[in-house]
Amino acid sequence: MSGTRLPPNPWLADHVIFFTSRWMLWGATLLWLLAQGVLDTTQIWALSAALLVNVLATRFAQPYVRIVRRNPTILMIDIVYGVALVLFSGGWDSAFLVYASSSLVLPALMYGWRGGMMAGLAFVSIDLAALWAAGAPPADRLLAGEVSGMTLALTMIVPPLFGALVHPLVDMARDYVAQRHTLSRRPPDRPDVRPRRSAPPDTPSLPRESSGVRSLVRDASEPSPVAQATRIRTAEHGADELRRLLFAPLSTTDVELGMAIDILASRFSQHTGIAVRVTQLGRAQQVRYAQRQLLVRLAQEALLNVQQHAHASSVSVTLRYDSSSVVLMIQDDGIGLLDGTYERPGWRTLRTMQYRLAEHDGRLDVFELDGGGVTVRASLPLD
Repeated sequence: MSGTRLPPNPWLADHVIFFTSRWMLWGATLLWLLAQGVLDTTQIWALSAALLVNVLATRFAQPYVRIVRRNPTILMIDIVYGVALVLFSGGWDSAFLVYASSSLVLPALMYGWRGGMMAGLAFVSIDLAALWAAGAPPADRLLAGEVSGMTLALTMIVPPLFGALVHPLVDMARDYVAQRHTLSRRPPDRPDVRPRRSAPPDTPSLPRESSGVRSLVRDASEPSPVAQATRIRTAEHGADELRRLLFAPLSTTDVELGMAIDILASRFSQHTGIAVRVTQLGRAQQVRYAQRQLLVRLAQEALLNVQQHAHASSVSVTLRYDSSSVVLMIQDDGIGLLDGTYERPGWRTLRTMQYRLAEHDGRLDVFELDGGGVTVRASLPLD
């Protein structure tokens, strides 16, 4: 079997969007200042400081994103830096409000529209508190006519709105690129022929029991007619309910990866009636919190896709450890990829997971086997 890997577009990786957005908003701020026709010493110093920070952000973007994933509180430093730049360059009338909004991009990329909105609200809170401490309270400036009500409203509304829009816009861009990539790969004279996906050469088949291999197996019993009827109703009406069940909090935040996968498989099988087999190979290794959360999220989304798209009767989940990596593989016996690829609307989350894994030097493969069904395989290096 020949393998096909679908690499993410490097220009749409989180760390690239992080530093390119800073340069774009820095350029927009510069154009705004030039259009106003006034560029004083303070603004020149602020532009120079922002330029230096942009150079550093470009140089260290990828390691910075990795550090932030391990310790999200570091994101507050960037927000405080943006507010400080606004205060230094004029406060309420500062053109650097545009550039300061770049501090909301990374929270939105990491935590979705909710993360972007919360970062925007944090920015507004810190900004108003700093202006108040600097002797420019909003109420006094508004009553004195120094600040218009529109300016105050925009200052409070635009940052959270901008933060909430970043993630959907990036997803739209990734969808567009993925669709263009799919169309370019499709033969023009045979548009209805479905290309076959085969497993990469280094992808193992379903594991077999052998001596010296530690296995943890959970088999759901063969679904009864009642369970089959439940499965049909679930496929038609229960996607939201299954999502709530799969994404319900685990018993503790530091639950071991194998146990977390086992819990998800059990929830999925009990809710859908689909038989699930969970196998753990190798000796369990220490997995960082961010990596564990990433693999748990992938398992949740892959199982949800099985329920929504696969029409499968069984699923095999394999968690494999070796000395330098951890591999999670979810295989179903369903109808496969209808158009030969998962790069299409409705599979957006798997594409997003592809970028997330790439940020951790990991890899995501989605392919069909000759016998049918879909395999989702994720690998991450261990520190």
